[in-house]
Order: sequence, then C-alpha cells, then structure tokens
Amino acid sequence: MEEQLEEADHPPLPLPDLKVVEEMQLGIVDGFAEVQLAKAQGKPVVFSSVLLPKEIFQAMDVPVVYGNVLGAYASIFGLSGKYCGIAEDLGTPRDVCAVHRCTIGVACADERDDFFNMAFAVPDLALANNFPCASEAKSFLAVVDKYGIPHHVVDTPIRSWDGELPDHAVRYLAGQYRGMVAFLERHGYRMDLERLREEIAFTKALNTLMAEIEICKQAVPAPMSAYDSVIAATAPLVLGKEKRTLAIFERLRDELRDRVRRGKGVVENERLRLLWIGVPPLCDFKLVNYSEHRGAVVAKNLVELLAGFMLDPALIDPQYPFESLARAQLENPLNPPGRGLIDYFVRATREYRIDGVLGAVKRTCAMLPSVQRLTKDAIQRATGVPTIIFDLDGVDAREYDAASTHATIDAFLDVLLARKEKAS
Repeated sequence: MEEQLEEADHPPLPLPDLKVVEEMQLGIVDGFAEVQLAKAQGKPVVFSSVLLPKEIFQAMDVPVVYGNVLGAYASIFGLSGKYCGIAEDLGTPRDVCAVHRCTIGVACADERDDFFNMAFAVPDLALANNFPCASEAKSFLAVVDKYGIPHHVVDTPIRSWDGELPDHAVRYLAGQYRGMVAFLERHGYRMDLERLREEIAFTKALNTLMAEIEICKQAVPAPMSAYDSVIAATAPLVLGKEKRTLAIFERLRDELRDRVRRGKGVVENERLRLLWIGVPPLCDFKLVNYSEHRGAVVAKNLVELLAGFMLDPALIDPQYPFESLARAQLENPLNPPGRGLIDYFVRATREYRIDGVLGAVKRTCAMLPSVQRLTKDAIQRATGVPTIIFDLDGVDAREYDAASTHATIDAFLDVLLARKEKAS
C-alpha cells in the first residue's frame, strides 16, 4: 500500500498526521501478507467480517480475509466502479450496499489489481454474521458459491429489551460463538481456552487504553485528525501479529497527551468542531479532512464506531470469554441502530464540544439512514447543535459528486461560522 501511495500523483488516502498511525497503516498491510503465508503453508483460510470476534480467530491461529475491509479498500483506491460492476455482472443488484458489491467483486473477480492479489487469498471456509448489517449474511453467499466452500452464520439477537441485558440473550449469543468454534474445529482448527482468555485479557487492556485515547481526543484544539482516528480504530482488528501489541497504542496515547499538553491541534486556528454521523465517501476519503481548510475539524466520526466500537472494560472478564464477547457485542450502539446509537451521538456531541453535525445518508444502506432524522432531533433537543442531512453514497464512485458534496459542506460551515460569531 505504501508504494501505491507514493506512486500516485494524487494519493487516494490522506497521509497520516501521526507517525505511530503511519506504522499502524503499514501494520495492516503486514496482516494481509500473513494470510498469504498461511495459505502457502496449507492452512485453511477463512473469509469473514471484522465484526465477528477477532479474539476467537487469534486464539485458534485462523488466517482471515476480512471481506468488508477489502471492499472498503476497493473504493478507497478508486476501483469501486470496476469491482461493483463485476458484482453486478454476477447478478448482485445495484441497489445493494456498495461495500458489499465491492467485496463480492474483489472476491469473485477472475483477475485483480496488484494490491488485491496481495491482500486476497482464495478462501477455504466462510463465516458470516448478521450484525450490524443483516444483508451480509446473504451477500457472502456469492463467495461461498464461487469457491464451493463450507460456511457458517453467527446469529446476533437484536436488542428488543429495555434496561439491563437479559441473561438469555447473553447465553444465546455465547452459544452462537461456541458454534463458530465448533465449525472451525470441524475443519482442522483447535481452540486453546487459555489462549482465548489471554486474548480477552488483551482486549480488556486495549479498551482501557482506548478510553484514555478518547479522553485525549476530546481536547480543544483536537489533537488527532479524522483520518488518523479511523486507522487507529481499525488497527486492533486487522494489524499483523508483530504490530498487534499494547505498546503501539500506549505510544499513540502518550503522543496525544503530549499534543494536548502543548495545545497542538490538527489545525492551527481551530474554529469549529464537527461530528460526522454518516459514512463518508470512501472513494474520496480525503473528505474526512476536507473541512480543515476552513479551520473546522471532524473531532468524531461514525467510521470509528463501525470499524471498532470501544468496549466497556467492565463488561470483559477473561474467565468467562464467550459470555464477555457476547455481552460486549450486545451492548454495541449499532445493535440495532436505534436508541442506543442516538444516545451515543448525543453524548459525543457534548463530550467533544461539537459545533455542527454532518449527517451523510448512504443511499444503498438499509440500516444507518433510518436513524438520521431521529438523531438530528435528539441532538437539537439535548444540546441545541444543528445538523445537516444530505445524500452521499460515496462508496461507488459512479454515484459520487465531489463538487456538490464540497459545496454542501462549505455552505454548512458558513452557517456555523456565522452562528458562532453571532453568539460571541
């Protein structure tokens, strides 16, 4: 990936602002290489989702191709039109989520671009999930059919209760995770429960660190760019083994603390702080930093939540690994994207001292747009902070209009700056 960025006249990705985040970005590529090595050694490779428990894969030494990560990269590298087109030629309707179409296109293509030849390995097994996106449990079947491989689906119960998590929901999902292990064991892998407890303990320690990092990110001026935040949130899921340590996140925390102490922000003269509650266009990923030219920084964005929701360490007990994983997943604000997600964004608006909210509606998503208006109203009632909601399906480049998107954001920034000037 580093070579692709250096060779491009206009890199499709922003460059990391923090050196440690640059290391994380390269460590993600190392993770792709590890899958290729495992495939060459004859280990069965699993095609799966980043939203299934990575701790189980780590404990069983399972090499995983994360399909939704590759689908996102297809868009980031400007190749979404190509790979969406392949999926459509195979029968996937164009109104299906563009990330899913990119994923199917990359996985099922007869020929791939160099990056995907490195990042994709032909899978021997497939594991799917219906959390938070129910359509994944169907779209991954295109890959199953292409390669004729055994497959298994983990069913996550949708939150349909108020108050405390009921024990029956925790038991059910813990049982689903045990079924996932049984499926892998039927195909040559073995679970080491002590290793799983170690992985759960690592997750507990990591989420304690991530909570400290979040506190740093709330500082004014914002010490971390939106793009760096996305990479740091994704890193725990897909880093290569050598980089997947607490030390690299401790360095991130310490560097952010130093920036906060020195009052160093992402922009020299921070004028506005933004919350992005929709999926930004992956095909123009620089958009997450676009507003910085006006002194406006995206202090918090939805991609961080989608990539790696920060778990409450109090919910994690290594002595009860399956129950801990189940409880943490069920508490995720995206299960489903309703009241929990709305409350999450109201808290973020307060904690990050947000001036304005960007609500981007991804038209081919049947999940996230449903709460945009409810979130807007809740934030307005609780904090008085305004929200703009606009159509933006920026995964498939054929559907994306950069000029219109920039104009919409600039007009909203004008309103926010005038509002702030009037208030002062």
